[in-house]
Amino acid sequence: MRRVLSVGLCALLFVVFVASHAVAGRQVKPGVLVIAYMDESRVALVDGNTFQTLATFETGKSPHEVRVSPDGRHAYVAAGKTVTAVDLKGRKVKANFDLGPHSAHDIRVSRDGRRIWAACARSQAVLELDSETGKILRTYKTEQEGSWFVEVTPDERKLYTPNLEGKSVSVIERATGKVKVIPFEHPVYGIDITPDGREVWVSGRDVAVIDTSADEVIATVKTPQAETGRLRLTDDGKRAVVALAKSLAVVDVKTRRLLSETALGASPKVLTLSRDGRRAFLTNPGDNSVSVVDIVTGRSLGTFPTGKKPDGIGWAN
Repeated sequence: MRRVLSVGLCALLFVVFVASHAVAGRQVKPGVLVIAYMDESRVALVDGNTFQTLATFETGKSPHEVRVSPDGRHAYVAAGKTVTAVDLKGRKVKANFDLGPHSAHDIRVSRDGRRIWAACARSQAVLELDSETGKILRTYKTEQEGSWFVEVTPDERKLYTPNLEGKSVSVIERATGKVKVIPFEHPVYGIDITPDGREVWVSGRDVAVIDTSADEVIATVKTPQAETGRLRLTDDGKRAVVALAKSLAVVDVKTRRLLSETALGASPKVLTLSRDGRRAFLTNPGDNSVSVVDIVTGRSLGTFPTGKKPDGIGWAN
């Protein structure tokens, strides 16, 4: 009973703390966090302001990455041989798509919401699925080991996979399936693309910047720690947010200079950003919590408790 009261009190104090630190007196724009709990095989909808759980749903076994459709109506959860589609407005599971022999780790959604791309490292492939039926429309080979993640250009003509064990990035032309492999001297990990589609940012050791017109590395952005984890770019393309061992770095995309580094109380894994680009949310699987950072001021806003082993996380308005 004491533990229950303690957790509840901590959550309440955290909500009060965040509310009292609203930037310039502005209330944070409403939104919902979609968080996958690996050890529960569930996904939770959490209020983005109060951090109270609104609903939870069963998924496939040990869910990983989460992606929300551009219109905010659906979330897709990569859970091994299953992709779970959640209706965010109706707050219910819409479908569970069977991937057959494939096992998905990461997922992306097309701009019109009609297609899903799932990274399947063990198959060295990216699947393209119909988001309504779950039918596999095409299988793209990455030709490399460790294609755990996938990103798609804004015009949806090319797919990029950072290949962890393969120490490379695969560039796939959707129209032809043709693959170009960009080699690295170290494992590569997180990935995101600037809103204008001109650059791909890849983490692993510092951050590499790839020019999408030539698909070549054109720059390396130094970070406070050489080993870098997940990264996300703000919707306006001005900031890159990079998870480190126990801190969060924010980099100016144009100048490629460090803006801030925020110490964290736990080791983060996956991160997402609020739609207004002001806050970062990072899952801490070893601590069963999510850290919150104001990326404009570089200030830590604390953590809130979650289910068991939180992994993928997404933001929906």
